Amino acid sequence: MRLLAVGLLFLSGWEIQAEDVPQPANPYKAMPWHLADTWWDLGVETPFESLAVDVAISDSLPQATRLYIAPIGLGHLDKTMFYGGIQTQADGNIKKDRKLRNIGPGFLFSMWGQRSLDAIRPAEGGLCQSSGHEGDFVSVRRPYGWSKGTYTYRLTRMDRELVNGEPHTWVGAFVYSHEKDENVFVGALRFPGENLKLQRKVANFVEIYGPRIKVEEIPQVTVTFSPPVINGVRADKASAEIIYPKGVPDYANGIARDGSLVISVGKPVEGRDKRRIQLIPPGMTP
Repeated sequence: MRLLAVGLLFLSGWEIQAEDVPQPANPYKAMPWHLADTWWDLGVETPFESLAVDVAISDSLPQATRLYIAPIGLGHLDKTMFYGGIQTQADGNIKKDRKLRNIGPGFLFSMWGQRSLDAIRPAEGGLCQSSGHEGDFVSVRRPYGWSKGTYTYRLTRMDRELVNGEPHTWVGAFVYSHEKDENVFVGALRFPGENLKLQRKVANFVEIYGPRIKVEEIPQVTVTFSPPVINGVRADKASAEIIYPKGVPDYANGIARDGSLVISVGKPVEGRDKRRIQLIPPGMTP
């Protein structure tokens, strides 16, 4: 019994000492990690009929990867924020039971400042979400087995609706697969306002999300974002810059090529001293 007591004292003392030893701080903030944000400056706000962005993805990704490629990383219709893109692991629910379901690879389109399910029009076989965990937002999601290739992500003005006497506009999201020659309806969201205007800045981004992973597990892939196409006209005179957020692994690098933005992901970038870089200066054309 004495030996047992000594052993317990020793163990207790070791545990206290271990707790007193400084542990190395995790150098990165909590997930998600925006590896790179790119911003197009269109110069002026524009009456909105449609917004489209081509994105080319160099490689198919492992099933367990959680990568979000956002051809429309952030935009504003009047004062309402929205974004849309392509995920390796998407989720959502149906209006009837609100049970969260994982749908695997898919497309999504989200809008902030709203929680009403009446503002959501999912596609047939698609899902939706209404949540406050990132600020009030509503979203439509559509499963789709995408892989490497080129896709056009497009938002289009649809029908109008009066809500409590105030005009609203439905905006639909579509994704076109160039390899499959297939157009997919993701769903639609109801924006406040009638004569919507697209504000002058539109983003793209590449993000790692979900449970924390080791930086070595960030997949290697090259993502190319073409200039936005506004109401059918490519914004060739738009300027563009890239931002590498602080607190996330430096595992992405962007360049401008032939008027597009090419983001290489998955290899460490040593000694980065600039986190905001102009890739396409104002007034430059490809």
